[in-house]
Amino acid sequence: MSTPRTAPAPARPSVHVERARKLLYGGLVGGVAAAVLSMIGFGAGMGLRGLGSAALASVMVLFFYSVGQLVMVRFADAGARLLLSVAMASYTTRVVVVGLVLLVFSRFSDRLPVDPTVVFLSTIAVVVGWLVVEVIVFSRLRITVFDEPEPAVAPERENVL
Repeated sequence: MSTPRTAPAPARPSVHVERARKLLYGGLVGGVAAAVLSMIGFGAGMGLRGLGSAALASVMVLFFYSVGQLVMVRFADAGARLLLSVAMASYTTRVVVVGLVLLVFSRFSDRLPVDPTVVFLSTIAVVVGWLVVEVIVFSRLRITVFDEPEPAVAPERENVL
């Protein structure tokens, strides 16, 4: 008879990954809250066209920030150079994707019920909602900052003459 093997305990994520996840979750809470308020406000004020425009802007902003923060979570333990390279590649890709979406909507704007003013205002609202809560979460993270102690050096004796 063989003894049953127990599965190894799952490795606990590093402190860097946990911090990045907290920033992601905090940003999502703020962004989604602002998106919901924006869609309710513009939906009530401008009807279906306002609701659709606010929803479009909200989805684009939440996509942009979520993907960026997910990349930071994935590479949180990487070295500084790799992290910078991945962040820049992610940012460039996200800007291109959002730019292509905006290009499609501007090209077919006569067929799509999108109000550019609502898109602009909703974008600003969701970005501000995301960033405000992310800054609040960041300010509550425990990040230790200290200088490494330097080795004590005996003072040299001066010759007095």
